[in-house]
Amino acid sequence: MAHRSKLLILATAFVLVGGILMIGCARNDVAPNAPSVSESGGDVQATLPSRAIPADARVLVAAIAAQDRATPGLLRMLGVIGTGTSADAAGRPIVVVYTERPGVAGLPRMIDGYAVRVHVTGKVVAYGGPPGGGGTLKMGTSTGNDLECASGTLGCVVIRGGYEFFLSNNHVFARENDASNGERIDAPGRYDGKPVCSQTPQCANLSDFQPISFTSNNTIDAAIAAPSAARAYTQVTSSGYDPSSTPVTGAVGLAVKKTGRTSKLTHGTIEAVNVTINVQYSGGVARFVGQYQMGGSFIRSGDSGSLMVTETGANPVGLCFAGGGGASFANPIGPVLQRFSATVK
Repeated sequence: MAHRSKLLILATAFVLVGGILMIGCARNDVAPNAPSVSESGGDVQATLPSRAIPADARVLVAAIAAQDRATPGLLRMLGVIGTGTSADAAGRPIVVVYTERPGVAGLPRMIDGYAVRVHVTGKVVAYGGPPGGGGTLKMGTSTGNDLECASGTLGCVVIRGGYEFFLSNNHVFARENDASNGERIDAPGRYDGKPVCSQTPQCANLSDFQPISFTSNNTIDAAIAAPSAARAYTQVTSSGYDPSSTPVTGAVGLAVKKTGRTSKLTHGTIEAVNVTINVQYSGGVARFVGQYQMGGSFIRSGDSGSLMVTETGANPVGLCFAGGGGASFANPIGPVLQRFSATVK
Protein backbone atom coordinates (compact mmCIF):
# COMPACT_ATOMS: atom_id res chain seq x y z
CA MET A 1 0.00 0.00 0.00
CA ALA A 2 1.05 3.58 -0.12
CA HIS A 3 0.66 6.53 2.23
CA ARG A 4 -0.89 9.65 0.74
CA SER A 5 -2.86 12.87 1.22
CA LYS A 6 -3.95 14.81 -1.85
CA LEU A 7 -2.31 18.24 -2.11
CA LEU A 8 -4.05 21.45 -2.95
CA ILE A 9 -1.21 23.47 -1.56
CA LEU A 10 -0.36 20.94 1.12
CA ALA A 11 -3.20 18.75 2.22
CA THR A 12 -3.10 16.72 5.36
CA ALA A 13 -2.23 13.04 5.22
CA PHE A 14 -5.09 10.70 6.01
CA VAL A 15 -5.43 6.98 6.44
CA LEU A 16 -7.37 5.22 3.72
CA VAL A 17 -9.49 2.65 5.42
CA GLY A 18 -12.09 0.57 3.74
CA GLY A 19 -14.66 -2.02 4.47
CA ILE A 20 -13.37 -4.81 2.39
CA LEU A 21 -9.78 -4.83 1.34
CA MET A 22 -7.72 -1.71 1.17
CA ILE A 23 -5.33 -1.01 -1.59
CA GLY A 24 -1.79 -2.08 -1.08
CA CYS A 25 -0.40 1.43 -0.96
CA ALA A 26 -1.91 3.61 1.67
CA ARG A 27 -3.56 6.47 -0.10
CA ASN A 28 -3.31 9.11 2.58
CA ASP A 29 -2.20 6.72 5.30
CA VAL A 30 -0.99 8.72 8.28
CA ALA A 31 0.81 5.64 9.54
CA PRO A 32 1.13 2.01 8.43
CA ASN A 33 -1.66 -0.14 9.77
CA ALA A 34 -1.01 -3.60 11.18
CA PRO A 35 -3.30 -6.40 10.02
CA SER A 36 -5.68 -8.08 12.41
CA VAL A 37 -5.69 -11.70 13.54
CA SER A 38 -7.06 -14.33 11.15
CA GLU A 39 -9.25 -17.28 12.08
CA SER A 40 -6.97 -19.43 9.95
CA GLY A 41 -3.92 -18.57 12.00
CA GLY A 42 -3.65 -14.80 11.76
CA ASP A 43 -0.23 -13.71 10.63
CA VAL A 44 1.04 -17.30 10.75
CA GLN A 45 1.60 -18.92 7.37
CA ALA A 46 -0.96 -21.57 6.48
CA THR A 47 0.10 -25.23 6.44
CA LEU A 48 0.86 -25.88 2.80
CA PRO A 49 2.13 -28.86 0.79
CA SER A 50 5.88 -29.46 0.86
CA ARG A 51 6.06 -28.88 -2.91
CA ALA A 52 4.47 -26.08 -4.93
CA ILE A 53 1.35 -27.09 -6.86
CA PRO A 54 0.99 -25.20 -10.18
CA ALA A 55 -2.33 -23.48 -10.76
CA ASP A 56 -2.90 -25.57 -13.90
CA ALA A 57 -2.39 -28.91 -12.11
CA ARG A 58 -5.37 -31.25 -12.49
CA VAL A 59 -5.83 -31.48 -8.74
CA LEU A 60 -6.48 -27.73 -8.59
CA VAL A 61 -8.38 -27.11 -11.83
CA ALA A 62 -11.60 -28.74 -10.59
CA ALA A 63 -11.35 -26.97 -7.23
CA ILE A 64 -10.88 -23.62 -8.98
CA ALA A 65 -14.02 -24.31 -11.01
CA ALA A 66 -15.94 -25.12 -7.82
CA GLN A 67 -14.60 -21.95 -6.20
CA ASP A 68 -15.66 -19.84 -9.18
CA ARG A 69 -19.17 -21.32 -9.13
CA ALA A 70 -19.57 -20.59 -5.44
CA THR A 71 -17.98 -17.11 -5.42
CA PRO A 72 -21.01 -14.99 -6.48
CA GLY A 73 -23.19 -16.45 -3.75
CA LEU A 74 -20.48 -16.23 -1.11
CA LEU A 75 -19.79 -12.57 -1.89
CA ARG A 76 -23.44 -11.78 -1.25
CA MET A 77 -22.98 -12.90 2.38
CA LEU A 78 -22.40 -10.09 4.87
CA GLY A 79 -18.75 -10.12 5.95
CA VAL A 80 -17.38 -12.18 3.04
CA ILE A 81 -14.91 -10.24 0.89
CA GLY A 82 -13.35 -12.86 -1.36
CA THR A 83 -12.46 -16.45 -2.23
CA GLY A 84 -9.43 -18.41 -3.40
CA THR A 85 -8.11 -21.91 -4.01
CA SER A 86 -5.34 -23.44 -1.92
CA ALA A 87 -4.22 -26.89 -0.75
CA ASP A 88 -3.67 -28.61 2.57
CA ALA A 89 -0.43 -30.23 3.76
CA ALA A 90 -1.27 -33.42 1.84
CA GLY A 91 -1.78 -31.52 -1.41
CA ARG A 92 -5.57 -31.85 -1.38
CA PRO A 93 -7.32 -28.80 -2.90
CA ILE A 94 -9.36 -26.59 -0.58
CA VAL A 95 -11.46 -23.46 -1.07
CA VAL A 96 -10.52 -20.37 0.94
CA VAL A 97 -13.19 -17.88 2.02
CA TYR A 98 -11.85 -14.45 3.07
CA THR A 99 -13.84 -12.49 5.65
CA GLU A 100 -13.43 -9.03 7.13
CA ARG A 101 -14.22 -10.18 10.67
CA PRO A 102 -14.31 -13.39 12.72
CA GLY A 103 -17.52 -15.31 13.23
CA VAL A 104 -19.26 -14.73 9.89
CA ALA A 105 -22.39 -16.89 10.10
CA GLY A 106 -23.63 -19.38 7.54
CA LEU A 107 -20.36 -20.24 5.82
CA PRO A 108 -20.29 -23.74 4.32
CA ARG A 109 -17.84 -26.36 5.60
CA MET A 110 -17.64 -27.96 2.15
CA ILE A 111 -18.10 -26.69 -1.41
CA ASP A 112 -18.70 -29.36 -4.04
CA GLY A 113 -16.73 -31.83 -1.96
CA TYR A 114 -13.82 -29.48 -1.16
CA ALA A 115 -13.09 -28.42 2.42
CA VAL A 116 -13.46 -24.71 3.20
CA ARG A 117 -10.81 -22.71 5.08
CA VAL A 118 -12.03 -19.41 6.55
CA HIS A 119 -9.35 -16.70 6.49
CA VAL A 120 -10.04 -13.44 8.31
CA THR A 121 -8.18 -10.63 6.55
CA GLY A 122 -9.72 -7.70 8.39
CA LYS A 123 -9.61 -4.40 6.54
CA VAL A 124 -6.87 -4.19 3.95
CA VAL A 125 -5.04 -0.90 3.97
CA ALA A 126 -3.29 0.80 1.12
CA TYR A 127 0.38 0.20 1.79
CA GLY A 128 3.03 3.35 1.98
CA GLY A 129 7.59 4.06 4.62
CA PRO A 130 11.01 5.60 5.00
CA PRO A 131 12.78 7.41 2.17
CA GLY A 132 14.96 5.46 -0.24
CA GLY A 133 18.04 7.46 0.68
CA GLY A 134 20.51 9.42 -1.40
CA GLY A 135 22.80 8.38 -4.22
CA THR A 136 21.74 5.98 -6.96
CA LEU A 137 18.02 5.24 -6.78
CA LYS A 138 17.32 1.57 -6.04
CA MET A 139 14.17 -0.44 -6.56
CA GLY A 140 12.08 -1.41 -3.54
CA THR A 141 12.24 2.12 -2.13
CA SER A 142 9.83 5.01 -1.59
CA THR A 143 8.05 6.81 -4.43
CA GLY A 144 4.83 8.71 -5.12
CA ASN A 145 2.99 11.21 -7.32
CA ASP A 146 4.10 14.80 -6.64
CA LEU A 147 0.47 15.96 -6.34
CA GLU A 148 -0.13 13.83 -3.23
CA CYS A 149 1.38 13.51 0.20
CA ALA A 150 1.83 9.78 -0.26
CA SER A 151 4.40 7.01 -0.48
CA GLY A 152 4.45 3.63 -2.19
CA THR A 153 7.22 1.50 -3.68
CA LEU A 154 9.27 1.47 -6.88
CA GLY A 155 8.80 -2.10 -8.11
CA CYS A 156 11.33 -2.63 -10.86
CA VAL A 157 12.59 -1.37 -14.21
CA VAL A 158 10.75 -2.61 -17.30
CA ILE A 159 11.51 -2.14 -20.99
CA ARG A 160 8.86 -1.09 -23.53
CA GLY A 161 9.68 -0.22 -27.10
CA GLY A 162 13.39 -0.06 -26.31
CA TYR A 163 12.94 2.46 -23.46
CA GLU A 164 13.14 1.95 -19.71
CA PHE A 165 10.30 2.69 -17.29
CA PHE A 166 9.65 2.32 -13.57
CA LEU A 167 6.81 -0.04 -12.62
CA SER A 168 4.49 0.46 -9.63
CA ASN A 169 0.75 0.57 -8.89
CA ASN A 170 -1.90 2.88 -10.35
CA HIS A 171 -2.67 4.08 -6.82
CA VAL A 172 1.02 4.90 -6.26
CA PHE A 173 1.82 6.67 -9.54
CA ALA A 174 -1.58 7.64 -10.98
CA ARG A 175 -3.63 8.79 -7.97
CA GLU A 176 -6.33 6.13 -8.41
CA ASN A 177 -7.24 7.16 -11.98
CA ASP A 178 -7.08 10.91 -11.22
CA ALA A 179 -3.69 11.53 -12.83
CA SER A 180 -2.74 12.58 -16.35
CA ASN A 181 0.25 11.25 -18.24
CA GLY A 182 3.26 13.49 -17.74
CA GLU A 183 2.64 14.18 -14.05
CA ARG A 184 5.73 14.33 -11.90
CA ILE A 185 6.76 11.25 -9.90
CA ASP A 186 9.05 11.70 -6.88
CA ALA A 187 11.43 9.47 -4.93
CA PRO A 188 10.97 9.33 -2.04
CA GLY A 189 7.23 9.99 -2.03
CA ARG A 190 6.18 13.24 -0.34
CA TYR A 191 4.82 11.43 2.70
CA ASP A 192 8.49 10.67 3.41
CA GLY A 193 9.58 14.30 3.04
CA LYS A 194 11.14 16.06 6.00
CA PRO A 195 8.90 17.52 7.28
CA VAL A 196 6.08 15.25 6.11
CA CYS A 197 4.55 16.36 2.78
CA SER A 198 7.48 18.66 1.91
CA GLN A 199 8.94 18.63 -1.60
CA THR A 200 11.07 15.60 -2.51
CA PRO A 201 13.30 15.01 -5.59
CA GLN A 202 11.76 14.06 -8.93
CA CYS A 203 12.60 10.63 -10.36
CA ALA A 204 10.21 10.22 -13.32
CA ASN A 205 7.08 11.30 -15.19
CA LEU A 206 3.91 9.25 -15.43
CA SER A 207 3.68 7.50 -18.81
CA ASP A 208 0.76 5.04 -18.72
CA PHE A 209 -1.59 3.34 -16.27
CA GLN A 210 -4.35 0.77 -16.24
CA PRO A 211 -7.55 2.44 -14.96
CA ILE A 212 -9.16 0.81 -11.93
CA SER A 213 -12.78 -0.12 -12.62
CA PHE A 214 -15.40 0.14 -9.89
CA THR A 215 -18.12 -1.48 -12.00
CA SER A 216 -16.39 -4.52 -13.54
CA ASN A 217 -13.64 -7.00 -12.63
CA ASN A 218 -9.99 -5.93 -12.44
CA THR A 219 -6.84 -8.00 -12.82
CA ILE A 220 -4.12 -5.41 -12.25
CA ASP A 221 -3.44 -2.17 -10.36
CA ALA A 222 -0.42 -0.94 -12.30
CA ALA A 223 1.31 2.06 -13.87
CA ILE A 224 4.65 2.95 -15.45
CA ALA A 225 6.72 6.14 -15.41
CA ALA A 226 9.63 7.32 -17.56
CA PRO A 227 12.80 7.93 -15.49
CA SER A 228 14.22 11.47 -15.31
CA ALA A 229 17.49 11.89 -17.16
CA ALA A 230 19.11 13.66 -14.23
CA ARG A 231 18.48 10.86 -11.70
CA ALA A 232 20.78 7.83 -11.58
CA TYR A 233 19.03 4.52 -10.84
CA THR A 234 19.61 0.78 -10.83
CA GLN A 235 17.42 -2.29 -11.22
CA VAL A 236 19.05 -3.79 -8.12
CA THR A 237 16.81 -3.62 -5.06
CA SER A 238 17.79 -2.03 -1.78
CA SER A 239 18.07 -5.60 -0.44
CA GLY A 240 20.78 -6.39 -2.96
CA TYR A 241 19.19 -8.78 -5.46
CA ASP A 242 18.61 -8.14 -9.17
CA PRO A 243 15.26 -9.45 -10.49
CA SER A 244 15.43 -11.86 -13.40
CA SER A 245 13.92 -10.92 -16.75
CA THR A 246 12.06 -14.26 -16.89
CA PRO A 247 8.63 -14.16 -15.20
CA VAL A 248 6.98 -17.27 -13.77
CA THR A 249 3.40 -18.20 -12.91
CA GLY A 250 2.63 -18.41 -9.22
CA ALA A 251 1.70 -21.70 -7.56
CA VAL A 252 0.31 -22.77 -4.21
CA GLY A 253 3.34 -23.36 -1.97
CA LEU A 254 5.79 -21.35 -4.09
CA ALA A 255 8.43 -19.59 -1.96
CA VAL A 256 8.61 -15.86 -2.74
CA LYS A 257 10.18 -12.64 -1.49
CA LYS A 258 9.86 -8.91 -2.04
CA THR A 259 11.59 -5.64 -1.14
CA GLY A 260 9.32 -2.75 -0.17
CA ARG A 261 9.45 0.79 1.20
CA THR A 262 8.19 -0.11 4.66
CA SER A 263 8.96 -3.72 5.52
CA LYS A 264 12.06 -3.99 3.30
CA LEU A 265 13.01 -7.60 2.48
CA THR A 266 10.37 -10.16 3.47
CA HIS A 267 9.97 -13.83 2.65
CA GLY A 268 6.76 -15.79 2.24
CA THR A 269 4.79 -18.42 0.36
CA ILE A 270 1.88 -18.19 -2.05
CA GLU A 271 -0.99 -19.56 0.02
CA ALA A 272 -3.82 -19.32 -2.54
CA VAL A 273 -4.29 -18.69 -6.26
CA ASN A 274 -7.23 -17.61 -8.43
CA VAL A 275 -8.24 -15.25 -5.64
CA THR A 276 -11.30 -13.02 -6.08
CA ILE A 277 -11.16 -10.16 -3.60
CA ASN A 278 -13.01 -6.89 -2.99
CA VAL A 279 -10.60 -3.99 -2.41
CA GLN A 280 -11.51 -0.68 -0.80
CA TYR A 281 -10.12 2.42 -2.52
CA SER A 282 -10.89 6.03 -1.72
CA GLY A 283 -13.13 6.10 -4.79
CA GLY A 284 -15.07 2.96 -3.88
CA VAL A 285 -14.81 -0.82 -3.88
CA ALA A 286 -13.06 -2.55 -6.79
CA ARG A 287 -13.20 -6.30 -7.38
CA PHE A 288 -10.00 -8.08 -8.42
CA VAL A 289 -9.87 -11.59 -9.87
CA GLY A 290 -7.07 -14.06 -10.54
CA GLN A 291 -4.89 -12.77 -7.69
CA TYR A 292 -2.26 -14.35 -5.41
CA GLN A 293 -2.56 -14.39 -1.61
CA MET A 294 0.37 -14.48 0.81
CA GLY A 295 0.64 -14.13 4.59
CA GLY A 296 -0.31 -10.91 6.35
CA SER A 297 3.25 -9.83 7.17
CA PHE A 298 4.49 -10.17 3.59
CA ILE A 299 3.65 -6.53 2.79
CA ARG A 300 2.84 -3.54 4.99
CA SER A 301 1.45 -0.06 4.45
CA GLY A 302 3.75 1.67 1.95
CA ASP A 303 4.86 -1.55 0.20
CA SER A 304 2.38 -1.14 -2.67
CA GLY A 305 4.18 -1.53 -5.97
CA SER A 306 6.74 -4.02 -4.66
CA LEU A 307 7.78 -6.69 -7.15
CA MET A 308 7.25 -10.20 -5.78
CA VAL A 309 9.88 -12.66 -7.04
CA THR A 310 10.77 -16.30 -6.45
CA GLU A 311 12.95 -17.00 -3.44
CA THR A 312 15.46 -18.76 -5.69
CA GLY A 313 16.37 -17.06 -8.96
CA ALA A 314 14.41 -13.84 -8.26
CA ASN A 315 12.00 -14.54 -11.13
CA PRO A 316 9.12 -12.00 -11.24
CA VAL A 317 5.83 -13.49 -10.01
CA GLY A 318 3.54 -10.64 -9.00
CA LEU A 319 3.00 -6.95 -8.26
CA CYS A 320 2.02 -6.37 -4.62
CA PHE A 321 -0.91 -3.99 -4.14
CA ALA A 322 -3.18 -4.78 -1.19
CA GLY A 323 -3.27 -6.27 2.26
CA GLY A 324 -5.08 -6.54 5.54
CA GLY A 325 -5.09 -8.39 8.84
CA GLY A 326 -3.68 -11.79 8.06
CA ALA A 327 -3.32 -11.60 4.28
CA SER A 328 -1.39 -9.85 1.51
CA PHE A 329 -2.32 -9.78 -2.19
CA ALA A 330 -0.50 -9.39 -5.51
CA ASN A 331 -1.45 -9.09 -9.16
CA PRO A 332 0.01 -11.83 -11.39
CA ILE A 333 2.97 -10.29 -13.22
CA GLY A 334 2.01 -11.76 -16.62
CA PRO A 335 -1.04 -9.55 -17.21
CA VAL A 336 0.87 -6.52 -15.87
CA LEU A 337 3.64 -6.93 -18.43
CA GLN A 338 1.16 -7.73 -21.20
CA ARG A 339 -0.82 -4.55 -20.49
CA PHE A 340 2.25 -2.39 -21.09
CA SER A 341 3.86 -4.61 -23.76
CA ALA A 342 6.88 -4.66 -21.49
CA THR A 343 9.54 -6.99 -20.13
CA VAL A 344 11.44 -6.84 -16.86
CA LYS A 345 14.91 -5.43 -17.48
